[in-house]
Amino acid sequence: MNRLGWRRPLHIRGSLRWPSGLAQIAVISLFLLGLLPSSAGVAQAATNTVVTLTFHDALITQYTNARPILQAHNMNGTFYLPSGWLNRGSSSYYAWWQADDLYKDGNEIGGMGFDHKDLTQVYNTDWTQDYAYKKQQVCDDFNLLARRGYDPRSFAYPAAAYNYTFPDGSTVRGIVKACGYMSGRTVGGFSPSGPTYAETLPPKDAYAIRTLSNPSTGPVQLSTMQNAVTAAASNGGGWVPLTFNQVCRQGDANYSTCMASSKPVDSAVLSQFLDWLGNAGQTGGAPSGTVVQTVRQVMGAPAPPPLPPRPVTVSLTFDDGTIGQYTHAFQRALAPHGMNATFFVPSGVIGSDPSYMTWAQLSTLAANRNEIGGHTVHHVVLTDPSLTYDQKKAEVCDDRQALLQHGLDGVSFAYPEAKYDTTVKAIVRDCGYQAARRAGGVDPTLPNYAETIPPADPYTIRTPYRAAETELQLSDLTTPITAAASHGGGWIVLVLHKVCSESDPGFGSCIKDFKPIRDTTLNSFLDWLRDSAPPGTTVKTLRQVMSGG
Repeated sequence: MNRLGWRRPLHIRGSLRWPSGLAQIAVISLFLLGLLPSSAGVAQAATNTVVTLTFHDALITQYTNARPILQAHNMNGTFYLPSGWLNRGSSSYYAWWQADDLYKDGNEIGGMGFDHKDLTQVYNTDWTQDYAYKKQQVCDDFNLLARRGYDPRSFAYPAAAYNYTFPDGSTVRGIVKACGYMSGRTVGGFSPSGPTYAETLPPKDAYAIRTLSNPSTGPVQLSTMQNAVTAAASNGGGWVPLTFNQVCRQGDANYSTCMASSKPVDSAVLSQFLDWLGNAGQTGGAPSGTVVQTVRQVMGAPAPPPLPPRPVTVSLTFDDGTIGQYTHAFQRALAPHGMNATFFVPSGVIGSDPSYMTWAQLSTLAANRNEIGGHTVHHVVLTDPSLTYDQKKAEVCDDRQALLQHGLDGVSFAYPEAKYDTTVKAIVRDCGYQAARRAGGVDPTLPNYAETIPPADPYTIRTPYRAAETELQLSDLTTPITAAASHGGGWIVLVLHKVCSESDPGFGSCIKDFKPIRDTTLNSFLDWLRDSAPPGTTVKTLRQVMSGG
């Protein structure tokens, strides 16, 4: 209560709400009686201190350690992420499904440039090309976040660098605005020791939002954050955006390494700080009138929309062109289910003996909307050091030319034995392929539950991987799909080889081959895809996915 008997604004999930009912009538009466100055309401609002918790770089410790603390305190933050980093699927950064979790909690997802590039560095001596590259970095990030449904409004400058002007007068800040963001956050600009104690409300420059100037080295201390909020409240209030990198939890195996990183915060310290904020106006708590809001809220953006559905797209891929893939997979499984697949074939073996498909059969597959892709001429391992560059190129390019000569427009490639390197990737691209599939990379333990659409790298499309070379079971196919569906959806590319039928004379040897599958298992799987898969699951060829079809 202040000396006029007013209650302070209520703190409800980080936003301000004024008392209603009789309290509002009392306030109006005070105005009419002349007992309350007409400017008092504005003054009260102006002395409020708004704290914003901002996290950048999409570090996994923010998800594992900061998220539960925010949830426990019923508070939200702004998480700036470089979307290209999430696409790569590194265990150092959280995944898209984890970004979804943060968003669903009520946190804000903002951008930080697709590849986290310092926008004040020169990347091309031609300034127009340099400008185009930087704009692409910012806009591609914005567009990807928007496509995923995050409705991005806030941006954080990588390396906190923004003060750059191009020869024609264009600026980095102008790029951020042009790409659709309504704010840009830097680092530093105010301090508990003044002379600037907080960012203004609204900010002095929406595209150069200032934050607390943290100490240059060492972990963030509880007293540092508390002093910043207290100093702001004691000097007219305002906006106190705080920045966080790694959030380190004692007891974790990497705690020492985490705390040795740049300006980390101990999770216990973060929790104590949020306790203090949550007790605003009480003994031992933050100054009265202190609230917690995201950047989006402070900037007055509309409420964030709900996330769109996260369906799973499944691609069935068959390697090596064996006859069972035609007679058992296509004729007795795919066609009856109205589903299509991608068949990667080594052109040199097609029609060479009865164990492989013929060109006529490949044409039939293509006529029924299946995709035919390349797998080298002779199924050679392209990283074999005994092969010359010209031999590798001939294996890839001649294979594609053979497909084209038979009326098969091969645009997808699979690396034999999943072996590739940068040279091989460049050859595949130069030979005209638009995408290439590897093996592995999708693994819940990473956690990478699915490939992204579009993929992080179109020439290393990731797949679920099972190390055992024995017969595939139904669960080997269904488990990756259900796991992806419960973790943000995405693309599951399944790798299949020989398809064996107990009615065939050669069943015994077929089922002992490399990761074979029974025709009955394949049919059961297609039944499951049709009848029991998670809602929204679709089946597409690689070509369809890569072309947006």
